[in-house]
Amino acid sequence: MLRRIAPLAVISCLSAATLHAEWNQWRGSQRNGVSDDSTPIAGSLPEGSLTPIWESGTIPSDHDGGHSSPVVSGGRVYLSVVWHTRVPSETRLIDEEVVSAVGHRGTNQLGPELTKKMEDARKSRPGSTRGTALDEAAKKWVDDNFNEEQKLVLGTWAEQRFKQGKNAIDVELLDKVAKRQNKPFANAAEMMTWAEAEFPDAAVRERILKAIPDTLKVGRDTIVCLDGQTGKELWKFEHEGQPTGRRTSGTPAVVDGKVYAVGSTHLYAVDAEKGSLVWKTELKPAGAGSSPLVNDDKVYVMAGGLMCVEAATGKSLWTSKDVKGDTASPILWKTSDGKTTLVCNANKGLIGLDPTTGEKRWEVEGGGQSSPVIEGDHLVIFSGTQDVGLRCYLAQKDAAPKTLWSHWWMSRRYTGSPIIHEGHVYLMCGGKHQCVSLADGKVKWQEDVESTITSPLLVDGKILSIEQNGIFLRLIKADPTSYQLLGRAKVEAMWCPTPAPYDGRLIVRRKDKVVCFDLRQK
Repeated sequence: MLRRIAPLAVISCLSAATLHAEWNQWRGSQRNGVSDDSTPIAGSLPEGSLTPIWESGTIPSDHDGGHSSPVVSGGRVYLSVVWHTRVPSETRLIDEEVVSAVGHRGTNQLGPELTKKMEDARKSRPGSTRGTALDEAAKKWVDDNFNEEQKLVLGTWAEQRFKQGKNAIDVELLDKVAKRQNKPFANAAEMMTWAEAEFPDAAVRERILKAIPDTLKVGRDTIVCLDGQTGKELWKFEHEGQPTGRRTSGTPAVVDGKVYAVGSTHLYAVDAEKGSLVWKTELKPAGAGSSPLVNDDKVYVMAGGLMCVEAATGKSLWTSKDVKGDTASPILWKTSDGKTTLVCNANKGLIGLDPTTGEKRWEVEGGGQSSPVIEGDHLVIFSGTQDVGLRCYLAQKDAAPKTLWSHWWMSRRYTGSPIIHEGHVYLMCGGKHQCVSLADGKVKWQEDVESTITSPLLVDGKILSIEQNGIFLRLIKADPTSYQLLGRAKVEAMWCPTPAPYDGRLIVRRKDKVVCFDLRQK
């Protein structure tokens, strides 16, 4: 279904006549986090909060709309969303949102013995301990019993449970809730029968049942087009989809008058001017989070495996089962030997393929959700694979690229993508900001910052990075000689989507809307 609101002449994202700088796909026109916007932005940020110059209407996110990043092309803002709503239903369902709400976390990393020890400590801790003393006791227990990786992944959760004491629901009972995820009950009576059998304690049973709604989520694959100057909705494309929660979080690509977007069940091509459907191709499995790459009349996207379709028709050209995953986004790497290779992080490695046939050319260490970046014969990734971390590969003729340097450290997440600028690599993820020489891997500077997931962008020689779960925007000078913080302001963004630069402005996705901040020099 299409709701059209206003017309606009089609503007190709690659046209030399484009009036605006393009940020038309994931990480910008070159997929590297570097903006071609020549508009000077301010050299500092004001203290306190930035005030939006416009706000869109309601657009859901996270469990109800995913984490797709906005893109800008031809003066318009585009966003793809699996738009979730709830409808009354006799059926009852424990989904990922319910599992999260009751406080479940997987404890495989702890193992049965340490999990039991954690639970025993929680249940036996003195009820009289409160306030600061309780905070300190919880932290001390975790520090004394968890290794560094366990603390990064489960430390905060364990501390919270310790402080809850006997009021926390036992881990073994939470596991029972998780095992029932996505297995619907026909009605409330069937759910009650299950709950009475699994949770004899009436108080615990009531808490768990309270978290299970009397509605079901439905999802509609949606692409929204906004006026870049005002935030006004120009059109909204909708198609029946599935409720995939936040798994479907791919960023659309706007190329040659079409918007290519990953929905819950299909890859779509939609007319960028009118929002009308051009074609759709089914994705299996549903819920891919990859951002499509469009090049030479082909569209590449990860959906279980890496697939390639015709940009004009959506017809399948090939699917590679060598590249398994559904969250990473591919890039193209043209090296000095004249060869172009399609490169993508898979679940367990970094893989290069022939972009025409899908034939695998090589595989090296890597893997994960982060997108590689390239500069000539250098390729840089950020991966959670042991001993990889931030790594630079150097292209080799007719062979797999070789490792040039690596920096590995323990982090809770390895999802942010780096930037390469003037011979240096900048990474704003993994709990730190750092600058590294591309040629030899020498660390130029490093700062501990609560920064993760969101990939930074470079505009006018300055790095923009979201931090502290999206609350703040940090402005940093892209200078290898020293870490120069130019400002830090409150923006209340989502922490996963990357903002989009637009003629000195910044398009930011919030929890329930898209907003625009003016960063131009005054």
